[in-house]
Amino acid sequence: MLYDKAYFDQIVDRSNTGSKKWDKYKNSDVIPFWVADMDFATPNFILRSIQERLNHPVMGYSDYEPQLNKSFTKWLLKKFDWEIDPSWITWTPGVVPGLNLAARTLMADSSILVPTPIYPPFLEIAENANLNGIPAKMKEENFEYSLDFRLMSEKLKPETQAIFISNPQNPTGRSLSSIELDALSKFVLENNLILVSDEIHCDFILNDSCPHLPILKQCPSLKEQVISLYSTAKTYNIPGLRCAAAVIPNSNLRDRFRKVMTGIVPSVGPLESLASIAAFSDETNWSSELNDYLKTNVTLLKQALGNRMRMPESTYLAWIYIDDLKLDDPEIYFASHGLGISPGYLFGDNRFIRFNFACPKSLLIEGDFELNDDLNGVPRPNDDVDFNFLPLPGDLYKLPFLIKLFFDFSITVEFFP
Repeated sequence: MLYDKAYFDQIVDRSNTGSKKWDKYKNSDVIPFWVADMDFATPNFILRSIQERLNHPVMGYSDYEPQLNKSFTKWLLKKFDWEIDPSWITWTPGVVPGLNLAARTLMADSSILVPTPIYPPFLEIAENANLNGIPAKMKEENFEYSLDFRLMSEKLKPETQAIFISNPQNPTGRSLSSIELDALSKFVLENNLILVSDEIHCDFILNDSCPHLPILKQCPSLKEQVISLYSTAKTYNIPGLRCAAAVIPNSNLRDRFRKVMTGIVPSVGPLESLASIAAFSDETNWSSELNDYLKTNVTLLKQALGNRMRMPESTYLAWIYIDDLKLDDPEIYFASHGLGISPGYLFGDNRFIRFNFACPKSLLIEGDFELNDDLNGVPRPNDDVDFNFLPLPGDLYKLPFLIKLFFDFSITVEFFP
């Protein structure tokens, strides 16, 4: 099957599926743009791989590790021209468990550096492992973020053993350049740290000039000091089927990682394994078409918000500035205007909100058009406007959901840049 725009335009009814994303606002008019799962139908070849296994009448213990290793190493070679030893791989039930396992390989009472803003579980990892977490704000200028090595050096303590990062970065959408990765490598080596790198969003390329660079390929000198985590969960919209690869070249570190798993963390289940094998073996145009669709979505968002958001190089998450609105509770405010968002304080910066734009375009433009009547100077979209066509004339209209985002009934359209 070939995937195209029409496939991603489909509205999928997720009611009665136990959806964490949609059930949060069940029985309300709020559209959820908060948690990072996509509203696109999972590709058919993934579903077929699961269904074929379900057709067998016995669900016994299983071991798909050899097939997982083979498909994952082939994927790395094909995607990044990077060949690894399969013995480096340990399979975990998801990236977040992998991050927590990595923390538990460290000595008790040690500390870890966590550049912020960052995906919330990173801020909980240290406490979960009885470690001391040290947030270190990234440099930020005009919403452009970079690692602040001077600040991180100042925050280092004698007991600091590791630095945890996400690259591509959640929530800012940054994809670290080769220069930045080389600088990070130097910092890690000079301070004898372990680097734990969550690379789950590596398939998402919104800026073709900023492709993802695996830290271990870019910086082979870090081989003995890195735990890298990969998963197909985000790319193929199977986050409920938890399966992740921890790439750990250092045998002693790998043994410690596996030891803390024993008897506590379950092995990856058969359905999760088969879905991941199918994803790593994908020969369709799914990934390229998905990226193209997300590029048009983020362009819509950027056209309406202007300087309120940075253009992400990766992920499907927009990091949007709201500090000047002086909101007591952004989550409640936006929900009252029909939008479910993730407040920035969860990520370590309350000046922003995170907005998930991985959904059919009709959801992006859906909204209460009656709200337009209360906003001075905001034209209603023409009925014959083709919202699936880009580029859109910037002066034609303002998207209804974005009007909801930043306008109270008393604020005028002049607020937009």
